[in-house]
Amino acid sequence: MAIHAGIYVRQSERRVTGSEASTTTQREECLKDIARWDVPPDHVAVYEDLGMSAFKDAERPAYERLLRDVRAGRINVIVVHYMSRLSRKTAMETIGELRPLLMNRVRIVSVGEHRTFHADDQSALVELLFKLQASHEESQNKSRAIRAAKALEASLGGYTGKAPFGFTLVHEIRRSTDDRPVNVKILTPDTEHEAPIVRRIVDMVEEWITAGDTSGSCWKLARRLEAEGLLTRGKKTAQQHADAPWDAATVRRILIDPRIAGFACESVYGTRRDGTPSRKVAEYRIIRDDSGNPVSAYEPIVSPERWYRVQDWVGDRRSGAGDWQGQPSGILSAMELLYCECGAYMTHGGTGSKKHYRCRRRTAKPDQHLGDVTIGAKGIEAYLADRVLTVVGTSQGDEATKTVLEIASARYAYEQERQESPQVVEERDWLLAERGNLRQARQQRRVEKRHDCALAERMRTLDARIADLRNSEEVELPRSVWLPADGTDPIGPGSWWNQATRDDKRAFFRLFLDRVEVRKAYRWAGQGVPIGSRVCLTWAGGINLDVLP
Repeated sequence: MAIHAGIYVRQSERRVTGSEASTTTQREECLKDIARWDVPPDHVAVYEDLGMSAFKDAERPAYERLLRDVRAGRINVIVVHYMSRLSRKTAMETIGELRPLLMNRVRIVSVGEHRTFHADDQSALVELLFKLQASHEESQNKSRAIRAAKALEASLGGYTGKAPFGFTLVHEIRRSTDDRPVNVKILTPDTEHEAPIVRRIVDMVEEWITAGDTSGSCWKLARRLEAEGLLTRGKKTAQQHADAPWDAATVRRILIDPRIAGFACESVYGTRRDGTPSRKVAEYRIIRDDSGNPVSAYEPIVSPERWYRVQDWVGDRRSGAGDWQGQPSGILSAMELLYCECGAYMTHGGTGSKKHYRCRRRTAKPDQHLGDVTIGAKGIEAYLADRVLTVVGTSQGDEATKTVLEIASARYAYEQERQESPQVVEERDWLLAERGNLRQARQQRRVEKRHDCALAERMRTLDARIADLRNSEEVELPRSVWLPADGTDPIGPGSWWNQATRDDKRAFFRLFLDRVEVRKAYRWAGQGVPIGSRVCLTWAGGINLDVLP
């Protein structure tokens, strides 16, 4: 029978220097062993998982691909340096994965242990079980030791993770409770390189806020950093990502990190499209004391007041909101408002009468559209304006419509309040951001019951101060400006809509709409298909006014 060998190599963690010596050594040793076989293989394939643990339930793409190739008959001999490279799970878990392969006459060769495991040798299978269980227990003991060491470091004020951008780790000897010396790492601002870059980023954002410049974006910040010759960590250290340029995601992650304001926090990781955990940080949660106040754990790079001020600016430039565009090309562009039925953002394109919004996703999941989804820009913009102005002109509506108008009024009032003096604006921004953090902590039940009363009292104090800062006159929606007095077409010639600037129209939509979803037109080029039949609106507050009560 022809031999088709699959070499599996794995390294648990990527080295800081980018070195892959471990997997390289494994591969070379396996190839040397294969060269000594009496019958050379007809085919040799290498499967490499770099930075993947075989102890945790993390996905190992190369390992899964190897198993698929074995089941398909493309591989009949698995070659590993040691059995621990193949798996560090319990013996029963691993043998459950490998039993169908072994029963299908597949051999497993462990080069370092000089053993071959296959179904015909029962003693070898028993030995395989023992080796797998020993590898699992070794990983368990190592994991316990690491957790204990990290807990001891943390109890002594040490930092146990990788230093975030702006900081460096300084080693310091501290004494444990039993007076033993312990080497801990202290998170300290990197005053020579990274901390000044963080301050420069915050300075640029504050310049835009003070000037009222709404065209600023994280993408523009990245381009400025590149133009000023400021180096990313990868370029500075010339290690794992030596060619990494500045990008919008990196800048945003730096700005939202509470640690640059000195606050202790925990990272919250996102999820992939299939629901599995991602390694990318989605947000940071501030750790709070018994009174609900943020815990100050590090020397700040920027003051908490400055950090809170930029959070609202960052929030207006959410992921996918078109940070790459200095000036949006369409009314609905870069607002995180217009979506395709498949969940992707729709982009603006075309010229003249051919301007349109389009979803360019061609690879869709089951039950999703194939090919492009396109809708005329002029048609959908007019349709949305007409729908919103109809709601604005509603004198007596149902509860859902009243709720939409109330939320829109609150949004409008907040925008008007932001025109106040910089001192008032700065204080209100700080109070609102702090209140938002407290509300989020309570809603997601990240605080103990004994702390909840203190948080509630803190929120009441914030509400009282926010109320003191409000204008004495209640701000109302300017219906008389938006709607024609004579009852004519609200979007026709001479109307407010017809004469409004693009920025005014965008601000108008933000008040009333949270999401606009476009369905594919299944008639040729969408001709003759009413726009209303293709568009689903989610109004302010997540309300759908098209659903009957």
